[in-house]
Amino acid sequence: MSSDPSSKTIGVGIIGTGSRGITCIGRQIAEQASELNLTITAFCNRTASRMDIALDELNSVAKEAGNGAFAVSFYEDPLDLISDDRVDLIVITSPTAAHAEAAIPALKSGKKVYLDKPIAHTLEDSRAIRQAEAESNNPMIMGFTRRYETPWLKLHDIVSSGKIGDLKMMLVRAVLPYSFYFQTWHRTRAVSGGALNDKGSHYTDVFNWFGEIANSGRATQVNAFGGRNVFIEEDNAPEFCAECERDCPYRVGVAMPDTQDQMKGAVDASYETETDPLKRKDNCVYKSGADIFDHASIHYQYENGIVASLFYNVYGPQADDEETLELVGTKGRIILTRLRGEIDVVTDYGEKSHEVVHCKSDDFATSHFGADKKLVQEIAAFARGAQSPVDGGAGLEASRMILAAMQSIDEGGVTVQL
Repeated sequence: MSSDPSSKTIGVGIIGTGSRGITCIGRQIAEQASELNLTITAFCNRTASRMDIALDELNSVAKEAGNGAFAVSFYEDPLDLISDDRVDLIVITSPTAAHAEAAIPALKSGKKVYLDKPIAHTLEDSRAIRQAEAESNNPMIMGFTRRYETPWLKLHDIVSSGKIGDLKMMLVRAVLPYSFYFQTWHRTRAVSGGALNDKGSHYTDVFNWFGEIANSGRATQVNAFGGRNVFIEEDNAPEFCAECERDCPYRVGVAMPDTQDQMKGAVDASYETETDPLKRKDNCVYKSGADIFDHASIHYQYENGIVASLFYNVYGPQADDEETLELVGTKGRIILTRLRGEIDVVTDYGEKSHEVVHCKSDDFATSHFGADKKLVQEIAAFARGAQSPVDGGAGLEASRMILAAMQSIDEGGVTVQL
């Protein structure tokens, strides 16, 4: 029998068989199963019907890719999946408030662990997961997708080369058509930690990732303003889109087409029979009960003086500049436009050099602009002993920064020391 670790088929157990676990990561595993020597061996979801739907979807993808069907065990308790001998790698894509109950025992089990961002919904749970990772000496891999997207990796290389001089300022502009945050379980902090935590942790991780190039140190303080100014509660709001006859731009319905990097429209017929609002994907954006923000302006100061800002809302239009990253250095500036896969570079103080770098990967049209395909490749390498490109320490720091920004907003924009 070969001792080559690459010859072993890695059994993958997925905890949380929703959009992220199945449509993104699971689908990529199914498409690349033979190439990466992976197989899916277990699902965990507290709604059993969702596992049946997930298995049908992934077996269909695997068949189309020329891979065999998966023999999958179903569990409703994460601990049962974690203890399954057929599971070598545990993928955790459950709602954020359920991360700790799965991640901590998974890390302690010694098995390889992937945890989707954000690390947790509270600072307490974030620290507990990070502590379990450190005490078990079992680093996990996290799903900050910008670190796996070709244009962002190219941008990181450009900045590392010194092409714009010493990095001094960073700005993420995120004007997003993401009404789903008010239509799904994300609408309450008790389950998601807030839309800012869910989406904004990507951006604080980006700040820290690029800040490392300039030896930025940690962020030391933050002030932020935000709240709700579009998705405001209405007394006569319906419960669900399925019950509504309004002409509403945020309507979600069965079999609407998916759009790149968002879940709007990703509703199958099974959700229409759900009675629990947290399991629906068509909650009215105007109904009561949501305690999350629909916009924010956030500003961080780092130890070495770098300033980073996030301009964010989730009621923006669909447009090709929904998300941009701008970096300013002592010799130039760079703007990355995510949906176009373009990097606009000005160097030499703007006197001699201006270029536009087109860097879409061949997989740009796939989920998260090719990042999920690359992520699954990284996960497969990680499962065989490669170093994690981003572990729980980065996850804790990203959420620490975002949760402090939310505190600043709650307290009227006061400066919060980090």
